[in-house]
Amino acid sequence: MSAEHTQGIDTRTLTILAFSATAGTLVELYDFFIYGYAAASAFPGIFFPKLPPTQALVFSFLAFGAGFPPRLVGAFIFGHFGDRAGRKFSFLLSIAIVGATTCLTGLLPGYASLGIVAPMLLVVLRIVQGIGLGGEFGGTSSLLAEFGAQRRSRAFWMSLANLGIPLGGLAASGVMLVMSRSFATTGWRVAMLLSVVIVIPALLARYKLADSPLFERLKQREELAALPSFGVFKMHAGPIFLVALVVAFMSVDGFVMGTYFISFMKFVGIPLATTAVILMLGRIADAFGVLLSGPLADFCKRRIAAYIAIGLTTLLSYPFVLAVLSKRIGLVMALQIPISFFGIGVLHGLAPILASESFPTKFRYSGTGIPTICVTFLVE
Repeated sequence: MSAEHTQGIDTRTLTILAFSATAGTLVELYDFFIYGYAAASAFPGIFFPKLPPTQALVFSFLAFGAGFPPRLVGAFIFGHFGDRAGRKFSFLLSIAIVGATTCLTGLLPGYASLGIVAPMLLVVLRIVQGIGLGGEFGGTSSLLAEFGAQRRSRAFWMSLANLGIPLGGLAASGVMLVMSRSFATTGWRVAMLLSVVIVIPALLARYKLADSPLFERLKQREELAALPSFGVFKMHAGPIFLVALVVAFMSVDGFVMGTYFISFMKFVGIPLATTAVILMLGRIADAFGVLLSGPLADFCKRRIAAYIAIGLTTLLSYPFVLAVLSKRIGLVMALQIPISFFGIGVLHGLAPILASESFPTKFRYSGTGIPTICVTFLVE
């Protein structure tokens, strides 16, 4: 990289980039929880009122699930254009699609106004949103890695690509708590529209950013891959498997804690309020895990840090389950913190670090995004 480029990438530029990157994953997880809760409580009556309650609930969750397969399509599309046309173009377009579809869903009239068209539009918006979300991780990871290439704290900056995951969970929990009484009627609409508070500043920040200097140099030399989204599988199958392995463990742990854990706690007779407190502690530990994953990766190398996180989480899982079964709430809380810190937070931070450093510039957008989305889709 030229001296001019290196000097131009100061802390202010990286901070703006980190904010715009974090905002994308924050909106993604915020929408995941808000949409999921709305599918369970609001959508059956608003979009499927003519169906029996059980069928209405099933169709609501099918509409929710309709957004997951298109993420893989989005990862291929945005990966191609991100590695061909430029990081900034794909990075800007993805957040615009996500923000627009989230807000339009919040404004969408129900079955009473549009009839059968209402649930059809609900599914269409969810599919388009999924395509946009498919381009987020590849863009955030690539840009943070390439803009911070010459920084001593490069791993820290790259880890921020996933800081929005715990922050999005915390934001959604707070909004649902405040709007709990009206959520099933109008509260879910307000919750979705509130995403503009993050989307608009992120959109402006992404618009002001220049394209990646490493990508620009590759483009000037005419060394871009012709079909990067497909070529990465041929040229870098090993790194794809490694990234997928880390993301798989992280995703399973995260989704178990965010979904099945709630039912498990209810099954053994632990009050929902207590479960909520435990989950909030976990999300705070998750955020700290992301922030400390960079220094940890620098201290003991990337792969070793991942092995430590996976190993400790596996060892602590068994006593954690026993503590829940015996209703030892203090011990459950004490174990929840390191499990969320290492098994979710540290791995959340390591995922973009390992992914970005496993692929060369010409395949980085595709290589970081596609295996991550593939594994997340299978887990979800």
